Amino acid sequence: MKQSKPITIGILTREISRLLEEGIGYVQVIGEISNYKHHTSGHRYFSLKDDNAQISGVMWKTRALSFVPRDGMKVIAGGMITIYPPQGKYQLDCTFMQPMGLGDLYMAFEEMKQRLDQEGLFDSVHKKRLPAIPTRIGIITSSTGAALQDMLSTMKRRNPMCTIVLRPTLVQGDGAIEDIVSAITALDTENLDCIIVGRGGGSIEDLWAFNTESVARAIFAAQTPVISAVGHETDFTIADFVADIRAATPTAAAELVTPITLQQLTDYITTIKNRLPELAFQAINEHKRTIEQVFLRGGFRRVHEHITILQQTIDSNEIRLSLSSKRSIAAMKTALDAKINHCKSLHPLSPLQKGFALLEQGAKTLSAHDTLSIGDELSLIRQYSKHKIIIQS
Repeated sequence: MKQSKPITIGILTREISRLLEEGIGYVQVIGEISNYKHHTSGHRYFSLKDDNAQISGVMWKTRALSFVPRDGMKVIAGGMITIYPPQGKYQLDCTFMQPMGLGDLYMAFEEMKQRLDQEGLFDSVHKKRLPAIPTRIGIITSSTGAALQDMLSTMKRRNPMCTIVLRPTLVQGDGAIEDIVSAITALDTENLDCIIVGRGGGSIEDLWAFNTESVARAIFAAQTPVISAVGHETDFTIADFVADIRAATPTAAAELVTPITLQQLTDYITTIKNRLPELAFQAINEHKRTIEQVFLRGGFRRVHEHITILQQTIDSNEIRLSLSSKRSIAAMKTALDAKINHCKSLHPLSPLQKGFALLEQGAKTLSAHDTLSIGDELSLIRQYSKHKIIIQS
């Protein structure tokens, strides 16, 4: 292509596209599907790769397929090499694709999945339940990924009162497997309500750390409930099968651990507060009606009648006891008075009350049998007086 003046990038891109289409034309390639995405528009986007290189691919929705492509599949794909101008990269515009077999990574995935399933690592009996409202949440993911920001913003918006413990982790590449295992082990000792293990989407190679046996066994051994949130909704990893709960995306995991938002909780409390008096009155009225119905039954009426009779019997016995006690007291008082009067009558001075007098000679009380002589000095004792007398003749 010869030119005498500068041209635009658009013109250059169209020229490159023409050269590719005319120079290579229709081509068939063998490759392994990676990073497959079936867009909501119906178009399919993916990469085709082998051990040495990879090329982007697109297959429009108007072109039918007799199978469902998946990451790791080996396929034969045919089409034209074109340029995608907005990104300036070439791609295979596929008009034909058929499966050729399973790729190495996909075969390793299926083998490990079957083996761990047979060991029971995926059994529902081992799945731990989340608390109704988790308040301490651990997150294991890359500190620089968009997945972390999505989770943090979602949880902050829905329930800002929850505590988040972040363990920044490698999620792909060298050292990622060991770092993820170490992070799960560390957060399992932090007294958390749950742990989210996740990352954003990517190819099967990008997600491979979550398809390893070491990570699977670390998740299975954790005492804290583990939520796997790896990739997009269509991505499945071994971590998804062994985790206690699988979330379609990291954002979905954040929503899962905040099932009740702060606003919902506030609204609920306000509703209950407003309804509490009404509920209390309803409960009181229901209990009142129950008691009234019980008392209207024949058995309870007879109990009431029996209690009334017993009360009357008690009153009657109380009256009889009172009268009997008064009669007994009066009789005893009469007997006591008689004894007192008898004792008084036996007193030596009692005759004085009847007009009699006593004669004493010194300290001796004289009787009718005593003799007196002229000149004896006597004492004459009456009821209220005492006189001295001398016998003279």
